[in-house]
Amino acid sequence: MESTHLKVISSPPSLIKSLMAGFDVVSNHIGLIIFSVFFDLLLWFGPQIRLTTAFKPLIEQAESFPEMQSEGTLDMLRQGLTQLNMLSLLRTFPIGIPSLLARRAPIETPIYLPVDWDVRSLLDAALLWLGIALVGIAVGVFYFSLVAQASVNGRLNFVQTLRNWPRNFGQVLLLTLFWNILLAMFLLPFSCMATFLLLLGIGLGQFSLVIALLFGGLAVWVLVPLFFSPHGIFAYQRSMWESILQGVRLSRATFTTTTLLILAIVVLSQGLDILWNIPQDNSWLLLVGIAGHAFVTAALLAGTFVYYHDADRWLREIVRKKELVQA
Repeated sequence: MESTHLKVISSPPSLIKSLMAGFDVVSNHIGLIIFSVFFDLLLWFGPQIRLTTAFKPLIEQAESFPEMQSEGTLDMLRQGLTQLNMLSLLRTFPIGIPSLLARRAPIETPIYLPVDWDVRSLLDAALLWLGIALVGIAVGVFYFSLVAQASVNGRLNFVQTLRNWPRNFGQVLLLTLFWNILLAMFLLPFSCMATFLLLLGIGLGQFSLVIALLFGGLAVWVLVPLFFSPHGIFAYQRSMWESILQGVRLSRATFTTTTLLILAIVVLSQGLDILWNIPQDNSWLLLVGIAGHAFVTAALLAGTFVYYHDADRWLREIVRKKELVQA
């Protein structure tokens, strides 16, 4: 499509045109949805790797704290461990394969009940988590590289993708570490606040809304400037730090449009996920939801790359004009 080709632009990137171009990209390269479809099929029909046995000693120790029992925290932990499938950890952030079923954690299929594999120790759980996360990042790097190629260049080059994969994988590992450190810095005050309230015997339910609002506000304040932090790695083979800085510059220069872009992506993806999740776990109609989710998420991701490419060209054009005027 013409909207995905490289061209000099003299106006800021268009939100609507970028999203429409993203859907055109995936329509022309429908094979991009295979990654998400295969991932969801693995979560649906594959084994269920549980952590109930590994965390049983910690749950038993936590039962000695009355505060944990009064707030129903232990029941929530038990339910979470029962439903958690470690294969869902293949959905890594910020780079990873989109999945409809990673949060849903299906427990049935139209054919049979999935086989349960129980992890026996915390050490095994930690090693397995590390291995699954690395595989998720590795496949996510390949997926993002292909989407970036289709969005920016209008074509796919698997040989070039494989050639750039080791470098991109290393840069994404650094970016993931950066995001995790940043997340820990924001979570630390909230975890300290929650611990302090528990020690005082004050229920978290009374302050959950305030804590959620504070954390949500800080998340938005950080998310908008760093939204494009991975895009430069895949679109222009930039280093991790250079990609972060350029992403911050683009977000500041197009703050309003970028904020609307993020909002549109959240509304479209989350709203349609309600539709995709209507079928039950044992219904073949869930395949329609899996395919629809794979197409929409790939299209929205492609739209962000189109937007990033146009914004980058527009910003560089402005810089060149300023340099000519100063000269």
